[in-house]
Amino acid sequence: MSLGRRAADMTVAGRNRPETRPRDASMSLLNNLFSQSLEPGYAQAAARRRSTGEQDGGDRTVRSRVSVALVIGMLALGLLLAMAIVQAQGSVGVVSAEREGLIERIRGEEAKTERLQDSLASLRSEISELEDTQLRQTSTGQSLRERLQLLQGAAGTSAVAGPGIAVVLDDAEDIEAAERPDLARVLDVDLQMVANGLWAAGAEAISINGERLTTMSAIRMANNIIHINQQPLKPPYAVWAIGDSRTLPSRFSEGPGGDTLRVAQQQGVRSAVRVEEWLELPAARSQLIYARHAEEAS
Repeated sequence: MSLGRRAADMTVAGRNRPETRPRDASMSLLNNLFSQSLEPGYAQAAARRRSTGEQDGGDRTVRSRVSVALVIGMLALGLLLAMAIVQAQGSVGVVSAEREGLIERIRGEEAKTERLQDSLASLRSEISELEDTQLRQTSTGQSLRERLQLLQGAAGTSAVAGPGIAVVLDDAEDIEAAERPDLARVLDVDLQMVANGLWAAGAEAISINGERLTTMSAIRMANNIIHINQQPLKPPYAVWAIGDSRTLPSRFSEGPGGDTLRVAQQQGVRSAVRVEEWLELPAARSQLIYARHAEEAS
């Protein structure tokens, strides 16, 4: 009986004893994932951030202050730039006004100079008529008159007329399309060589666009504008030369003047030479620079 009872007790004890191993022991990995959503490293980092929350707040305050200072600095810089632009525009307006005023003054002086030149030409004409009237009264005076006319014609101080040739030079039709745009326009050296070539060919008097050439004439270029006797000229340039119309054209073409035209034509410069039966050249505008009346010199 005791042995059976013991077996019965063991059976009952074994039935009522709790199980020592969980049923989901094989699912420990899934349990860990659900119970711990973060890796240990992330959890530790989050804990550190929580522990240093006060310090992070201080950093955010510093960053906020820096941002405000940056905004204020940008606004100040924009204000300075705006003031600089306004000041620059005002300066440009002042400079433009001064430039316009200077241009008006220059135009006024040019008009005044033209009036004085016209007055000078009129006075010269009156003087010439008085001289002719006085010199014609005697044979000696007539001889002096003829000599004076020759000297005035050679010096360019009196108008002259007679047969000769006309040499016309003009810039290329399309300067920018030329291989050398700087050489596709008429230069001061071209007019200098043409004038010298006409003198060498036997010309007695020369004018360019109505400006009489004398020993004191200057042909120069400034700001791409050719000046003769300090007068600005525009193309085309008509070079008139009085001389023997039978020999002057050929001698000019065979000399340095003709060579200059041929070289310029290769760069696109247009030119033409024609014989003229009658040309009228005005007196020169230039005056003596160093000569003074004796009373003024003393």
